[in-house]
Amino acid sequence: MGSLDLPHASPFKGGSETFLRNVFENILKTYLRKNPTAKTIWELVQSVDSEKIFYDHFTFRTLKVDGYGIDSLSSFFMDYGYKIGGGLDFPKKKLRVLWFSPPEVQVPNDGHGIANGPLPRLVIAEVLVDELNVESQIKEYHRREAFELDSANHVMESSRLATQF
Repeated sequence: MGSLDLPHASPFKGGSETFLRNVFENILKTYLRKNPTAKTIWELVQSVDSEKIFYDHFTFRTLKVDGYGIDSLSSFFMDYGYKIGGGLDFPKKKLRVLWFSPPEVQVPNDGHGIANGPLPRLVIAEVLVDELNVESQIKEYHRREAFELDSANHVMESSRLATQF
C-alpha cells in the first residue's frame, strides 16, 4: 500500500477521489490487520508481482437492521459517483445483494493498486434479519453486538484525518 498522491487528472472536485482512495486504503488496512491469513496471502502476492495488484471489487456484508443494511453503506459510495449496476435476491437464504460500478477516473497506463489503479466495483450484501426465524435473529443480533459497530466510523474518520494533512 503506497502513497495516495494522485499523479493524474481527476474528474472529482475538491480532492474527493483522494478521499475515496483513502477510504479504500483504510478498509484494506483494517481488514488485513484483523485477518492474518489474508494478510499473509496478500503479502505473498505482492512479493511475486511487484505490488502490481488490481482491486476488481470490494465486498461488504451488512445486516438489514436498525439502519445498517445496503442503503446505509451504499449512500456513502453513491455520493462519490458509484452507480447501481445490478442486484440479486436469494429468498431462501434471506439475502439481497447489489453491485455498484465505480465512477470513471483517468488511470495511467501503468496504474495499479488503490492509489493509481482503477477504482474497484462494490458488492454489498444484506441479510434480511426480519425474515429469519427467531433463533437465527438472536444469533445475528449477538454477532452484530460482538462486532464493534464503530469500526466503520473509525475507518471513515481516519480517512478524513489523512486527507487534512
